[in-house]
Amino acid sequence: MDARARRSRTKLSAAVLDLAERDGIEAVSMVSIAEAAGVNRSTVYEHAASPLELLRLVLRTELDTIRDRHLTAGAHPDIRTAVRQTTDDVLHHVDSHAAIYSRELGSAESTALHGMLSAHFRESVLRLFQSGAIVPPRIDGIDANLQDETTARFIADGTVGAIDAWLATPPPRDVQTFRHLYASVLPAWWPLS
Repeated sequence: MDARARRSRTKLSAAVLDLAERDGIEAVSMVSIAEAAGVNRSTVYEHAASPLELLRLVLRTELDTIRDRHLTAGAHPDIRTAVRQTTDDVLHHVDSHAAIYSRELGSAESTALHGMLSAHFRESVLRLFQSGAIVPPRIDGIDANLQDETTARFIADGTVGAIDAWLATPPPRDVQTFRHLYASVLPAWWPLS
């Protein structure tokens, strides 16, 4: 991405986050994003096909940055610290966008962000398995890839549900409380439990 595209992405990111927080992503249009960002509508379409796609891109980029900061080999002295720091930073990210996540996760009718979060967490878990940083228990006679995929999806979707429940608590939300509850429902072999 060249410098001009990066500047546009920064403006579009701020605009879609502000509009989604204020109005809900379903009420946001590409025109309103362009106006708020001070760019042409065609510029918005260069980055995403819809407001929801742009919102997911912006939030996923923030989540990817957290993952890269903590789950890269050598980032922390041990996997327990890496997972704890990642969890804490993800919670701070979610809390900083609480108006968006609460609206998009907290409604049975809205699945706008559930899939994005779940896919991000699934990928993170699979990366940890593939790198050998976390080795889940194996069941003889069952394909290891199927076991990894099942476990990753279970942890990912459970994490989204736990975050949704945590977001339903009044601010200020306590990361430590989440971590204790989360660790109590994770498998005993998971480094946060």
